[in-house]
Formats: sequence, C-alpha cells, structure tokens
Amino acid sequence: MAKISADITESFVAEVNELLEAARKDIIELKAVQNDTVALTRLLRNLHTIKGNSRMLGFSTIEKLSHAVEDIYKSVKDGQVKNSERLVKLVFAVADKISDCVSSIVKKGTDEQNIELYLQYCDKLAAGELIDIDAFISEINKEAGEQSEEDDEESTESVSEIQSIRIKLSRVNEIITAFDTMITREFRLKHQLDELKKLEEKNGSHELTKIRKQFESDIFALETSIFSVQEQVFDLRMLPISIVLRPFENTIAIESMNLGKNVKCVIPPTDIAIDKVILEELGDILMHLVRNALDHGIETPEERKAAGKSEQGTISITCVRETKHIELRISDDGRGLDYEKIRAKALKVYPERSAEISNMSDRELSQFLFQSGFSTKDNVTELSGRGVGLDVVWTNVEKIKGRIKIESTAGKGTSFILHFPLSLSTLQGLFVFSNRDKYLIPSQHIVDIIYRKKSEYITLQNQSFIRLEGQLISCFSLSSLFKDQKGFNSSDADSILIAEYMEQRIGIIVDQVQQYVSLVVKPLPSTFKNFSILQGIVFDEHYDIVPILHVPDILKKFKSLRGYDIKKYEAATKKRTIRILVVDDSDTTRQIETSILESGGFAVDTAVDGIDGLEKAKEKQFDLVMTDKDMPRMTGLVLLDNLRRMEQYKEVPVIVVSADQSPEVLQEFERLGANAIIAKSDFRRGTLIEAVNKLVNV
Repeated sequence: MAKISADITESFVAEVNELLEAARKDIIELKAVQNDTVALTRLLRNLHTIKGNSRMLGFSTIEKLSHAVEDIYKSVKDGQVKNSERLVKLVFAVADKISDCVSSIVKKGTDEQNIELYLQYCDKLAAGELIDIDAFISEINKEAGEQSEEDDEESTESVSEIQSIRIKLSRVNEIITAFDTMITREFRLKHQLDELKKLEEKNGSHELTKIRKQFESDIFALETSIFSVQEQVFDLRMLPISIVLRPFENTIAIESMNLGKNVKCVIPPTDIAIDKVILEELGDILMHLVRNALDHGIETPEERKAAGKSEQGTISITCVRETKHIELRISDDGRGLDYEKIRAKALKVYPERSAEISNMSDRELSQFLFQSGFSTKDNVTELSGRGVGLDVVWTNVEKIKGRIKIESTAGKGTSFILHFPLSLSTLQGLFVFSNRDKYLIPSQHIVDIIYRKKSEYITLQNQSFIRLEGQLISCFSLSSLFKDQKGFNSSDADSILIAEYMEQRIGIIVDQVQQYVSLVVKPLPSTFKNFSILQGIVFDEHYDIVPILHVPDILKKFKSLRGYDIKKYEAATKKRTIRILVVDDSDTTRQIETSILESGGFAVDTAVDGIDGLEKAKEKQFDLVMTDKDMPRMTGLVLLDNLRRMEQYKEVPVIVVSADQSPEVLQEFERLGANAIIAKSDFRRGTLIEAVNKLVNV
C-alpha cells in the first residue's frame, strides 16, 4: 500500500504490542510445560498475525524477526528443537528487538534496523544447531550500548536548552481571548489589501503594484505566524483524557456488584490530551452512558448464560484522535437495542407522527432515545433505563460542540460514538451569505458542500430534493428563516451545505459560501437571547458582528416544513448496496480491508474468527465473503466448507486473503470452492477492488 493512514499505523502498533505481551507469556508457559499444545498453537498464531500484518504494511524488519521466531517454534512443534533456556533467552531478545522496531515506527515512521545477527542465530537454532547464547547476548548488549551513547549525546545537546515555567490557567485563557482581537485585525488588513488591489487596477501604478505585493506577502507571513502561535497557546490548556477515563474502572466494578452483574471494564491506555473545558463536561456524559450500559445494556449472568454468552459482560471505552477531533466509543456486549420496542413507544408518545415513525429505519429510530423522559424500560432502577438521562447526554454533547450516534445489534451489544473537538477555544465554521446577510455556520454538523444547477433538483409535492450518495435529501433556502420570500436565489446554480442532525440530513441552500474560518466565539447579545437558531457571534474582517447559526434548531425548523414522505420513492430508486463480510482475527487486517472496501463503495461487516463469521452469515445475507486462513476457534478452510453447505451461500463468492501460499493449501481452498485467493505479500488496494468487482459483477 502506497500510503498508510495514521489510524491504521496506530492500530498496528497497539496490536503488535498486545501480541508481543501475549507471546512472552506463552514462551514462559512453554518453558515450564513442554507439551502445552494450546499455548504453542496460540503463540504460532500470534507470530503469524504479526508477520502477516507487517508484510501488508511494508514493515519488513518486524516481518523478518517474527518469521524467524515462528520458524523456531515450528521446529519445536515438530519435535526438532526443545524449549531450552538458550531458546527462551534468544526469542526474548528478538521480542525486545521487535519492540524497539515498534518504537521506531512511532517516533520515525520506519522499522528499519540492523537485525542480521538476530536472524543468523534464529536460523541456526531453528535448524537444530547449538548456539552460544552468551556470545549472542554479549554482542547485542554491545550494540545497544553504542546506540545508547549516541542517544545520550543527542539528549544532552537538547536538555541544556530546555526551560520550564509555571503559568496559571486563567492567564492562558486571557492570552487565548487576546488572539481573537489579533485575528480580527489581521482580517481587517486583508480587507485593506482588497481595497489596495482595486486602487492598483484603477491607477495602473507600478509603485503601487510593488507595495501591494510586499503587503500581500507580509500579511500571509503574519497569518501563518498568528495561527501557529495560537495553536501552541491552546495546547497549554490541554489535559490528558485519561484523567476522566481512569476512575470508570472502579465505578463499573462497584455499580455492577450493586446490580448483581458480572462486568469487566476495558479502557486501553491513551496519551490524548483535550481542552480542560471539555473534560469538565465529559465526566457527566460518560457517567450517564456507562450507567445506561450497566443497568439496561448488560444482562444478568443467568440471562447471558442462557443466551450462550460468557457470564461476564464487558464495557469498553476507547478513544481515537482524528486530526482536530476525538472519537470516543462507549460499548457494551449486552442485549442491544430493541428497535421495534422503541418504535412502539414512539408511536405511543407521538401518535400524530405515526406514518413517519412506522417507516423509520433503525438509525432514525435511535433519535427518540435522546428525547426527555423517553424510555423503553418498564421498571426504572436507581441508575437508569436505556434512554433515561440521554437527553442530558445530548445537551452536554452539544455544549462541547460535538455529536453522538448509536450503533446496536440485537443480542450483540450497543455502542455510543461521540465526536467532539480537541478544544473549545475556537469555533470552526463557514462564513455564508443569504439575501446579502452574513452568517457563520459551525462545521461540526456540516458533512459536505455541493453545488447544483436548478435543473438537477427533483420536485415532489412542491418540495425540492437532490440526490446524493443514493439518498434523496430535502433542500431549503436559509433565507426562508429570516425573510418573507422563500425559495432559491436567482442564479443558475446553488451552493448547498449538507447538514446532519439526529441521524437525518437536510440541504441548506445559501447564496454564497465565502470561507472557512476559526474564530473565538463571543456571547450572544441580550437582544438576541430569544432567537433559538442563534448561538453566539463572531467578528469578521470588517469588524462587523456575524451571528452564529445553531444548526440543530435550524434543522428542526426545516424538518417541520417537510410535507412529502420520500421512503417509497427511495425504495423504488435506490441503488443496490453490495454487502461484504470480512473475517480475520487481526484487528489491523480487518481495518485495512474494511477501509479499502468502503472506499470502493461497498458496505462491510466484520467477524473476529470463523465461528463469528459463520454466525453473522446466518443472521444476514452477504454478497461476498472474505476470509483469512489461520484463525482461532474455526479456520478459513472450515468456514468455507460450512458456507458451501448452506443453501444461501452455495453460489456466494468467497475470497481468501492468506500469507500461506503453499500448493496443498491453495488446492484445498480451490476444492472447497474459493473464488479467488490473494497473497498477503501481493496485497494491494487495486488488486482487491478489482477482484471484488469482478466477482459481484459491478
């Protein structure tokens, strides 16, 4: 793959560290119990996963080291080599070297290191030759010492320049506020530059042109410096998110015992830092969601056992950074949401919307859970029912300029996914014009900006729609909220902001999208307090007041104007979605394959091994299945054999992605009916998409 995304690299690093830790434990177990076949199988599988994923991502040093250790333990499995003390010392040294390579990826983006000595000794041991382990250890310690001296020299040079100071948070806030004035004045300079250009064009003066160019260059340099320093100042107010996450391990342990449930908490370590103001709100948000998961999401041990699950439930909280935003996922492996029960409750609470609610998708139904007092639970406990308190969650998420969505599968669990900015110091948004009035629309709810000719609209019962990504989206002119005239502007084409709220999308038509800005927000003047569609003000380059629009309230107002139910029309015209099941025990591999397939326009579900894949194939019909060969519980070969025995999957294409390309393996997959076999060493985006398109006739 030509370019590896930061998310995939981060996932790879985390997975390798986790697999190395598990491998070290298995190595020790095998030394104590020579015939522990379970530990040996698990160790070989983990080494194989490290090797395969390293090959796919182009980290050849880690691939070679893991392959070398894999060969040693294959010899152990075949009885050619014993689990001696020298073997353990050697493979532990190799594991440490792999850890060094992982650290190098994090710091430098590469795993390149000199490993010839490691490979020589591993090859000798795998072949059953005697090795001088003391000589090997002495040699690598010597190399490590030389490298350490180089590192110390580099460290010494930089340490002498480091200085630390203490600064009050209030002072940081004052500096942040001061930047607003500085940026506004920089905008005014840009305006003066525009006036200078007009004067230059009018007079045609060479001297004026020279002055204008220098002025333009200075403004650009000033703008770059201002934003650079502003970012550095904002960082001073950032605190690690682990401060809020860490206490939930104890909270979940105590609350689950009070409820008579067996629940473990999984919170992977993270070094992500976010704005202190956001942290203050985040604690309450997480508490509501965790208590929801404990009270209503996770079943009792008896219920879980009856459902064929482990008696111990799991709540996980994971945090990932995406550029200037954070994705925080709170998941449980409980009973999942009962969407039909939500629909029934919604019909009871909102009988006037019965036609709309009856046709809602699961995703659209989830919006009701955030309505005040809405709950599907018959008996509300001291904690909460799924839905009780979620209106508070929604309110607090909006306070931190975030958004939230729900993913849930019956019997499998529920995830609440939060997206919010790293900092509230500034507001990112778009300056737009509508009927000559200027507004700022925050970017958090804007998912796309498109342009459409008048002839491209679809008109249904006097309502205008556009088609986007196979979906019909209703469009409204922003001017209809402020002016008497309604409808579109007089130009040939419209600028349309695609806004998303409560799992629904609407097109906001404006006369012009001027520019993307990042500004400090000012409170709304008291004269505008009663306007719910306004949430504050900013100053533009002319130092004029520009109101900030509150997108959720705008969408609510537009939604009340919708008079046509487009469900039937969408059903009749919707392009068929190709659904693909990806089966692999490596999280990194699943992410890579999912990313490639989704970029190709396919809908993707994933499974962690053969049994999980078989269960998902029974629950849902897929158009294509992609599987690895070696997986715990059920291999790809056994999965393929089971699929071909099912009537609904006899003709469904199956692609095998495997590092093992031995003739006997390829022959066995072909015999069982695999339609394509892709080697991990030849894994490329184009290769995969081409194979899928060919098999599903796209």
